[in-house]
Amino acid sequence: MAEPLVTTQIREIAGRLFERQEFKHYKACRTEILKRLLADETAKIKKATEPDRIAYGNAIDSATSVTRRLSRRNVLRMIALNTVLLLLVTNSLFFSFASRTKLIDALAAGSKESWVAQNLTMLSFLSWMAAAICAATILGQGLRHRVATRSALQPATTAGGVLERSMASAVQEALSAAINSTLGPRGIIAFPTHAPRLVELDVAHFRQSKTTAYIKEFILEHDASAVGLAGTRGSGKSTVMRSLVADPDIGGPVVIVPSPVRYDAGEFIRILLAEVATAISRGHGRQTANRLRDAIERFSGRTLLMLTGAGILTGFLPDVLAPSSSLSRSDSWLSSSSLGGLIANAASIVLLVLVATVQIAKVMLRLNTETLPPDIRQARELLRELRWETEQGTTVKSTLKVRSFFEAGGESTLKLKSRAMTRSELVGALRDLLKCFARHTKATRMVVCVDELDKINDPDHLVAIVNELKDLFHIQRVHFLVTVSTDALDSFEQRGLAGRDAFDSSFDTVVHTHWLTLDESLDVVNSRCTGFPPIVAMLCHAWSGGLARDLLRAARRAVELQRRTPDEPLSVDVIIRNLVLDDLDGAVRAALRGLPDCDDQLDGLWVLHQRLAATRGGEITAERAQEEIGDMGLKTPALQALQAKARLGLSLVRIAHAATSLPDYWLEDGSAILNLRKAAEEHAAAVRELGEPAPILELAVRTAIRKFDPAVLATAPSTGER
Repeated sequence: MAEPLVTTQIREIAGRLFERQEFKHYKACRTEILKRLLADETAKIKKATEPDRIAYGNAIDSATSVTRRLSRRNVLRMIALNTVLLLLVTNSLFFSFASRTKLIDALAAGSKESWVAQNLTMLSFLSWMAAAICAATILGQGLRHRVATRSALQPATTAGGVLERSMASAVQEALSAAINSTLGPRGIIAFPTHAPRLVELDVAHFRQSKTTAYIKEFILEHDASAVGLAGTRGSGKSTVMRSLVADPDIGGPVVIVPSPVRYDAGEFIRILLAEVATAISRGHGRQTANRLRDAIERFSGRTLLMLTGAGILTGFLPDVLAPSSSLSRSDSWLSSSSLGGLIANAASIVLLVLVATVQIAKVMLRLNTETLPPDIRQARELLRELRWETEQGTTVKSTLKVRSFFEAGGESTLKLKSRAMTRSELVGALRDLLKCFARHTKATRMVVCVDELDKINDPDHLVAIVNELKDLFHIQRVHFLVTVSTDALDSFEQRGLAGRDAFDSSFDTVVHTHWLTLDESLDVVNSRCTGFPPIVAMLCHAWSGGLARDLLRAARRAVELQRRTPDEPLSVDVIIRNLVLDDLDGAVRAALRGLPDCDDQLDGLWVLHQRLAATRGGEITAERAQEEIGDMGLKTPALQALQAKARLGLSLVRIAHAATSLPDYWLEDGSAILNLRKAAEEHAAAVRELGEPAPILELAVRTAIRKFDPAVLATAPSTGER
């Protein structure tokens, strides 16, 4: 009985999956995929869901036993209660329809002076009341039995939901495996079409890197520090900072301040001072008190006046709305003794108490301001000074009057208006604030992160910002983390400036972020997109070189390519070919637009564009295009790097085409994937060298696109050593 039931469940779940966007484009091969699924994956699905199935069976048995016992008790109670109700209704009907004489004869034994005879109406009312109470008891018993039954069935319902989700997950995984084993020999594998998390790196889906661990350890081991973080744009420098914000071990506020695009002397320090003062004024670990304080301060005087008026008006409602013909207040339906009057009076009291409470709280907050810790008080004073221009005035008036015939007077006025702080004053105020924080805070430390200094285009301005920050370094309990791109550091050396020396000499240590390794890239993609094929993730790593931002862009582009063709599944080599050629086409077009019309390299770039277009259209093979591109004589370093990238991209297209002919290339632990790791790592290493001088770049490219190892790509076309 279990076997047909499991098969039916698998068919139903698989049918629903084929209607989803992720599997809709495989519907043309639905019959053979289902056949492979039932033949090869049924046992695996049963094994994967066996613990949940056993738990569900035990929960059903337990629920059945409990509900049977509850049903027996409920039947006995309902029989007893209905019997009592029948007696009470009969008795009430007797009281209602029998004559007074019969009632006296039956209940009072003929005595008209007895208490029973004098209170027959009340007895009838009590009888009907008892019947109503009994009926309500029966209804309550039914509701209690229903609630108890639902509570008894809840574990079984929960276990059923767990089993259903487990079955859905197991069938989805098995369906992907069936698609791979059925269509894999044709180059088509299960590929996601929905990946909303393939965006910029964040803390939630990125395991702690070596760089993050080192910086955290450096901060925790020192009382104060100044750490420089250098790396290529998109290498995850901002991610390191965001990881510190979410790390509870830091034990204090973490302030992230982005640098301005345009440098203005003093403006950056003003922004930094405002952000640090805001973080200190909030008080680390006192978020609840801060929210209460903000809620109280939001009550303006106008709001309090309106609430006061509403409270007074509500209190007078019973008298104002009372009918004029009433003889006394107690006759009014809104009188204080009526329900409406009580509600009105209670509302007035609540409103007036609320107003009084807010006013007292405001006074207490003003008094508490003087008793706040010095660092919080100083931070709030600085914020007020940064946000508002203050103006103080003094007026002195004197009058001399002798009786009614002589009067003399004089008046003097003095107004003082604050001026904006200069850059040196801002630096001094920030330094004093940080020192005050270090002396009086309960937090363990503060980390100030300055991000995106690579947005500063002028190296002189970048040096100025570093020098401004240098005056703030090494304050007790305060740590600075400043990021700058390696491109900006290289520009110092190329222009003969001492910027690198200024950067290196200002910090205790300069940490360089590293490109992602192949395993780290696979971890990033898998954590953000379930079911992403490992072979495509490897080729995305190779094309990005291990740069985190480019890795996510490549993976996201691969998903978009499949989503834009919902009617048919794309093979791996088609996805990689379109991904690579789209990127190269954009780069070549940008280079063509950037060259003047008289440049002699236009012909070479045009040939490169034509070869890529011919490869996309299938007019020439990727191998032939790669050979023809390798003979082009481009001169400038940027165009040589573009030429090298085109050769590497076409090599990846060849690898993708050859890999789809290998057995089990879709398996994460398959021999084909394990052997392809070396090729992916070599191509990624060559992509990292695109900005290096021509000899270094050429060596890296030759190493990556050398003759394919037959053990790795047995069916790949054989080419000579380049």
